[in-house]
Amino acid sequence: MGYAFKGFQIDKIGIVGSGQIGPDIALYFAKALSSRDVPVVVVDVSAEALERGRAKVEQKIAKGRESGAFTPEAAERMGRLLSFTSDYEQLRGASLVIEAATENLDVKRRIFAQLEALCGPKAILASNSSHIEPDELFASLGARNRTLVIHYFFPADRNPLVEIVPGSETTPALVDALMSLYEEIGKVPVQVGGRYGFAVNPVFEGLFLAADLAVEEGLGSVKEIDAAARTALGLGVGPFTAMNLTGGNPITNHALDEMTSKLGPWWRSPRLLKEAMASGKPWDVPKRDEKIVLPPEREARIRDTMCGAYFGLVGQILDSGIISLADLELAVETGLAMRAPFEFMNELGVGAALTLVE
Repeated sequence: MGYAFKGFQIDKIGIVGSGQIGPDIALYFAKALSSRDVPVVVVDVSAEALERGRAKVEQKIAKGRESGAFTPEAAERMGRLLSFTSDYEQLRGASLVIEAATENLDVKRRIFAQLEALCGPKAILASNSSHIEPDELFASLGARNRTLVIHYFFPADRNPLVEIVPGSETTPALVDALMSLYEEIGKVPVQVGGRYGFAVNPVFEGLFLAADLAVEEGLGSVKEIDAAARTALGLGVGPFTAMNLTGGNPITNHALDEMTSKLGPWWRSPRLLKEAMASGKPWDVPKRDEKIVLPPEREARIRDTMCGAYFGLVGQILDSGIISLADLELAVETGLAMRAPFEFMNELGVGAALTLVE
């Protein structure tokens, strides 16, 4: 049947990458567009990754059916519309393809060269890159007006936030149409300029860096900093717990080192993260329902450190001009499940917030 919206037709959606986030992106599209019978094809070169992705999606559909979130008919349609394959030819004719492969520029460029040849100049080619600027990703393509970053957040089938990051040659009408499309299918899209890391990851990774440095400086253990930061910032989970849940150590380790030259010298992969990478062990975080009690003075010092880092980070991002204040407020609260930063600063008092930053 297909889905016509704002001047373009979606007859097939392709997802390249069946790793951490690709299957969840595919599941969301299958759910949102199932009534229009839009097929969603997931491609990966790894048979093991494809099998894991298929099993993950099938489990989520089955769970949704059991809970009543999906009717039996909707669950059946979603399962029928989703396919997993190693054959790139199955992407031929796709109207929208989202690459969700490893965060490696050379790999992504090779994928997009293949996609451009396969899908033709009218297909929308997007990357789920969490950091790399669109103009870097698509520099060698011919139809750059149909390319952009569409950055999802973990878990992509449930987290409503999507960063829409156009390149310098992306057609403005396409950006407007995609913003409207994502609103139509239940996401919360925000348009962001193409700076490394975009708008939200520098908050997530910057707060992790601040928490890591707080441990290195002796303010508390990993478990204590994680618990105190969660309370101080109204986080759904603490920064170290978030790393465990998302498997984020490798990408954050690389991103923080890249940010040294891209964003400024404060950014760097800290010692504890490099040690965690070498050991392969998860962070020692509070267990479910475990109560971490700190002396009030120590908890206050951690709170002030994390709040100062938070306010400084969002202030710098806003000053960069890549996002509006209202959109940054919405994006951080929605995508990272934490207290909205500027409302928080107003409640505390702008002068007091500035003192913490300094």
